[in-house]
Amino acid sequence: MTQKPQFINNINQISYRYQYFIFDIWGVIHDGESAYDGVLEVIKYLRSKNKKICFVSNAPRRKFVVAKLLEKFGIGEDLYDFVITSGEVTFLKLQENQENGFKKLGSNYLYIGPKKDEDLLHGLNYNIVQNASHADFVINTGFDNDNSSEDEKLSQIKECAKHNLMMICVNPDLKVVKKDGRSMNCAGLIAKQYQELGGKVEYYGKPYPAIYEIACNLFNTSQKSSLIAIGDGLETDILGALNNKIDSLLITGGLLSNFFKIKYWQDCDPKKLDNLCKEQNIFPNYIISNLKL
Repeated sequence: MTQKPQFINNINQISYRYQYFIFDIWGVIHDGESAYDGVLEVIKYLRSKNKKICFVSNAPRRKFVVAKLLEKFGIGEDLYDFVITSGEVTFLKLQENQENGFKKLGSNYLYIGPKKDEDLLHGLNYNIVQNASHADFVINTGFDNDNSSEDEKLSQIKECAKHNLMMICVNPDLKVVKKDGRSMNCAGLIAKQYQELGGKVEYYGKPYPAIYEIACNLFNTSQKSSLIAIGDGLETDILGALNNKIDSLLITGGLLSNFFKIKYWQDCDPKKLDNLCKEQNIFPNYIISNLKL
């Protein structure tokens, strides 16, 4: 029997129950441009209570890049224990492939994504090629611009499908949403299109298990009852927590704000949320509009 999610008004109501906090970043900490009000106070409060904190993101870039972004929002390394990104997991998996003589995947790949993330595999011995016919696999980090259309990469992935290339999707998210309600397409959407064309996709990031295994190892804990995952994505953050037997807190003012027609600090309609959770069969333990004390 599914437990009915509990609406909470602030993080204090539940923080005493947990020692380890797994925070999503976009939609929870910031909207890509600025930090949400109250976020820094929450992180500092938890740290003052000696809580262990990590940030787990589906960002298609290395962890040190995301650490610099957190610093920009006032969250220095003293306020958390570590960062894990889907980009970092991808790097580690492909480093392992390289160490195994490129047996699982070859060394030549076609890159689909913005220029800013093209250096993801910098330091490894892989080669970017320009044509699908010369590639062993595809790396997909997403669309070129914030306002890119859903079909921007369609011609590229059709060519990849012709050559039966495995696609590595470095960000399983379909979309992210800014405070003002603007939505942006993500790499998961390209991967979904590719699968619809018959292409094979390997995903790294939430909700897939590798990123949670790394988090538990770095926390050095197997006591999942002392962990809570906090995120704004039902199909990524909350599903990933459920699949890995970790409690979860859903932030409704991020990714789902357009669906609920609310601003990030406003509470959602409980009935509408209940219907959405039942429709997707994904249920968080707790629900809050945004991070606050």
